[in-house]
Amino acid sequence: MTTPDPNGPVARLLRYANEVHALAGRCGREDLAKVLAACAGRWKDECTDIVVAGAQKRGKSRLLNTLVGHPDLLPVDADVATNCFLSLRRGPALTAVVHRSTDSGPVQTPITVESIPDYASMRGDAGKRRDVVSVDVTLDTPLLDGLRLLDTPGVDSLTVGHRQVTVAMLQRADALLFTLSAQDQPVLRHELEFLAEAAERVQAIVFVLTKVEDSANWQSLQEENKARLRTFVTQAVAENPARAATLCPLLEAPWIPVSSKLAEAAEARRREGRQERADTLRARSGMDVLERHLRGFAEGRDSARGATVVAAALSVLGALTAGAEDDVAAGSDDEGDVTARLAEVEAELTGLAELAGRRRAGAVANTFLGREVAGIVAARVAEIRQPYENAIATLKTQAQLDKYMAELPESVQRSLEAVWSQIVYDVENLAKGTLNAFARDLGLDPVELAADGRAMPSLTQVQVKGDLAADDPGHVDLVRDVLPASSMGLSFGGLAAALLGPVGFILVAPAIGAAIFLGRRSLEKVQRSQAAIRGALRDQFAVVAREMTLDLERMVATWRVGVEQTADESLMRRRKELEGRRAELKTASTRSAADRRRARQSGEDRITAIASLTTRGHELRKELAAAVAALGAAPAGTPGS
Repeated sequence: MTTPDPNGPVARLLRYANEVHALAGRCGREDLAKVLAACAGRWKDECTDIVVAGAQKRGKSRLLNTLVGHPDLLPVDADVATNCFLSLRRGPALTAVVHRSTDSGPVQTPITVESIPDYASMRGDAGKRRDVVSVDVTLDTPLLDGLRLLDTPGVDSLTVGHRQVTVAMLQRADALLFTLSAQDQPVLRHELEFLAEAAERVQAIVFVLTKVEDSANWQSLQEENKARLRTFVTQAVAENPARAATLCPLLEAPWIPVSSKLAEAAEARRREGRQERADTLRARSGMDVLERHLRGFAEGRDSARGATVVAAALSVLGALTAGAEDDVAAGSDDEGDVTARLAEVEAELTGLAELAGRRRAGAVANTFLGREVAGIVAARVAEIRQPYENAIATLKTQAQLDKYMAELPESVQRSLEAVWSQIVYDVENLAKGTLNAFARDLGLDPVELAADGRAMPSLTQVQVKGDLAADDPGHVDLVRDVLPASSMGLSFGGLAAALLGPVGFILVAPAIGAAIFLGRRSLEKVQRSQAAIRGALRDQFAVVAREMTLDLERMVATWRVGVEQTADESLMRRRKELEGRRAELKTASTRSAADRRRARQSGEDRITAIASLTTRGHELRKELAAAVAALGAAPAGTPGS
């Protein structure tokens, strides 16, 4: 890494971060000092981390494959799995390593490149995906020199666990590529909310509009996306002007239309020796413009990385302000200042106590989620069982029953797998709505839940044995089977005797009786088989419903406990902070006048320092924003600029 210009924004940023760090230490807030130190600790990392994010089906993975020149490297038709990200960096050979977090510590396992989807995508094996944190892929391509591309889970609202992982990844990001598709709907509200969070952490942001090759109106869609972004930022800043510093730069972020399809076609023409056609397709693909931005991020990583440090420093300064204001109040000659400050703290503590009461009441209400889960499962399973009941009633012969029985287990299994996805969707929405309301009532952020394409619990397939008694020749009920058939045979035999004489009676009566006997046996056998199948299905579906309910109740209970623990930790952290402030304010009255003057002067000095550092932080952020905006910009006269 080159030594920064001592008068440039990067050098001034490092001095600024050291000043904020030192101030946090002098204020006795080592916890805040550590936050800033951890953020600045990445400064010596000479690999620029670029997070690639976007909703599912926005062309993200295919874009990455095209950038690194391996069309089949990452799974295109399936989203990255929850709790997992894919890292692409330069290495001497094409390799893949799975990183797991286990109870015994981190574990690394080399895998074949072809098996990446099994471990890192939602279409993969649930068993193999378990505990996977990341898949690290190395390949020898010049684009990745000094770059690391991070493919993240989608940020869709229905897979909010994905969003949580992606937001966490932004803590280590130097830049963000946010993908939208020219063949899909315009940017949605949850995507804009994600971008607002991203802008708090990352200053180097580029919008990539994918799949422009087959869209006749991609320009109008891009303009609509920009308009929606502008409306969102305007409304957010109107509600909270303090967000202007982070949100307004989104309006200046570059938009790059690209086509992976055209880039792949250009490479195919190049291999065929059709260089001119390849160059034309490559220029139309927009990939050269995007790659220029990526190289710009690598070469200007200090500017991109600096925005993250400034954001952390400003957050630390905000947290230090309350303590400084308390010291000023405690050292005031007017006892009313301390009283007023104490009253504010006591009011906040009272509010926390009320929140704790609501937390307990909400937790009790949350326990009923399990019952609602059982109702969802029962209703959905009943829906798929009814068509089988109807079909069984239409089977009139044993041959039809035998054929139906042969196909039944596989058919039921397919039906269960289909309904399982709908059940999980219903349960996830139920839990999300209930737990979001719980969190909102406590003033917490929305909850992060995801079923992670949850695999259906292992279920026994339907197995129905035939009514063996019906086939047993020795199993004949004299009253039920023989007498009615004999009586009817004699009646028909009498009719035959009247028409044919005694010979007719001798020949016809036994034959008719036997036919009636066998027909009756066959009909009752079918009816008993139908009843047996229906009974077995009811039993089987009852077992299925119990297994599904237990599995989903465990899943919901895990979510519920996680949300309630987060609430407890938040309330406890806030209470501890307020109680500390209250204790400091109460001891103010026991201090000597000189001590109180010193405390007041210290508080005033810190407020002045905080105000000055905050102003400098915003100025630095603007300078870095200008430097970041210049990264990847084409020189004048360059094609595509």
